[in-house]
Amino acid sequence: MMLLLEEHLRRERERTESRQRELDEAAGLLAEVTSRTLGALDMRVEPLAGSVSPAVVNHLLRESRGMVRNFVLTVERGPALDESTVRANRERIERGDTQRAIYPADVLTTLAGQRWLGVWAEAGEDQRLLPATATEFAVFGESAVVALGGWDDPDSGYVLLRDPLVVRLYTDYFDLAWRYASPVPRGGAAGGDDDPRLVELLGLGIKDEAIARHLGVSLRTVRRRVSRLMAVNGVDSRFQLGWVLAERRR
Repeated sequence: MMLLLEEHLRRERERTESRQRELDEAAGLLAEVTSRTLGALDMRVEPLAGSVSPAVVNHLLRESRGMVRNFVLTVERGPALDESTVRANRERIERGDTQRAIYPADVLTTLAGQRWLGVWAEAGEDQRLLPATATEFAVFGESAVVALGGWDDPDSGYVLLRDPLVVRLYTDYFDLAWRYASPVPRGGAAGGDDDPRLVELLGLGIKDEAIARHLGVSLRTVRRRVSRLMAVNGVDSRFQLGWVLAERRR
């Protein structure tokens, strides 16, 4: 049994590493293409001053059609926090256009982040999490992308990208990340020792202290449940625990 488990874990690690390589390669390609496009001063690329960004986003929300794809680096800054943008975003969702968002897992570790997730989930946004996100952008249907001017630099400001190839690349990157992202754990306080939300949070690499805050329980309770789950399932690590419980739920 142990040898079988180890073989399954080896294969799971290989799949995880392969997925991460795909995301890293896609991110590298996007950063390079965006840099070249900006360097060429393409007329379909417009640097956005901080005061202009919300107005541009509002226009795209109201005038474009199709799915909005949000790849979020932080919920503490950026044009999405502008009140008029929030209204335009809600109106778009209400008229029936799908909105998907991928957030970094640490959004669960702050009250502001949890409130943000709750408000937009209630509004109708489809949400998933990655252990970390390295950049921020929004794709508006097939029309345009608003992205950071520097791939991993939140202080670089934003640019508006209209080149159809670049828009398609950002769309494909988002859709690839969406496949590998995890659903946002929902619900109130944690349940028993086999609470699936606890396992999901562990799988996202969130620390015990943050898990305790998110689930509304003590740090001691989180560590006790993790230890109990590992003992019951005969595993020695949290990675093994996550794999075993995920297999059991299939």
